[in-house]
Amino acid sequence: MSSNIIEIISEVLKCDVSLIGESDDLIELGLDSLKAIELVVGLEEAFDIMIDEEDLLIENLSTVTDIQEMVIRCMEES
Repeated sequence: MSSNIIEIISEVLKCDVSLIGESDDLIELGLDSLKAIELVVGLEEAFDIMIDEEDLLIENLSTVTDIQEMVIRCMEES
């Protein structure tokens, strides 16, 4: 799952997947509020989930690990 998430992140941030580690700070890699929206849409489409509004805060999307935990939680709630 993390490799799929990393691929989505690399598309949104327009950077190579090799630059994204599971614990890297995505904000430092260029994630901003607009790109976070793109990321959420990509995650929802890729994993067929709906991400809750409270999870849309950029702080909740700061690492691949955080995003993976959120995706798993959303999948369990579906």
